[in-house]
Amino acid sequence: MTDDWFRSPDWSPTAQADFEARLKRSRDWNHAQYIRIKGLALKEAGLVQPARDLWERILDQDLGHDFEKAGTLEHLGDSYRDTEPERATHYYRRLLSEHPTLNGTTATIEIALAELEMAKGRRADTDEALRLLNSFLERGTSQFPNVLFRWHLVLIDIAQATGEKETVQRAARTALDLASRGPVFPRHKDVGVVDADAKTLRRLRKLAK
Repeated sequence: MTDDWFRSPDWSPTAQADFEARLKRSRDWNHAQYIRIKGLALKEAGLVQPARDLWERILDQDLGHDFEKAGTLEHLGDSYRDTEPERATHYYRRLLSEHPTLNGTTATIEIALAELEMAKGRRADTDEALRLLNSFLERGTSQFPNVLFRWHLVLIDIAQATGEKETVQRAARTALDLASRGPVFPRHKDVGVVDADAKTLRRLRKLAK
């Protein structure tokens, strides 16, 4: 492919020099796209910090259209979710504030924020988490089974924290139904399909009884 230069996971000194040279020769309005995609390739290869550095460059230099900046903020938030949840929350909140339409993203930021909120345990703000879940529904996008499955898992956490046993049971049953559904698109069998581990499914079966 002629576009492999910005999709390669190679980030050796030679590869970096080649990327910068090709980027310089490319059209200015494509720079943000190339940088963002290169960052994704690096993150996939385990080079998380170099990926972040590239994404921060898009924001610092104010490159690209809003949908590129929105996608970049989501990538940055995602990159910190497991290690620095407060920083992830910062990027997600910034995304919602600066790009409220969420064009150029997965449109699941409210779910991600609700997940991070409930991950705090006893310090969680259940009202805020529920507000975020409702905001996602009001947006009316990304209604694939795997996305709705995540939504229901958070709802279960909220309902357990607030003692709403019937809501826990109903949400668990719905989540199990979502997990049992087949491919959304026959030619793209993984798109929208729930990928839940055995432990999660066992928990849901117990809660659904």
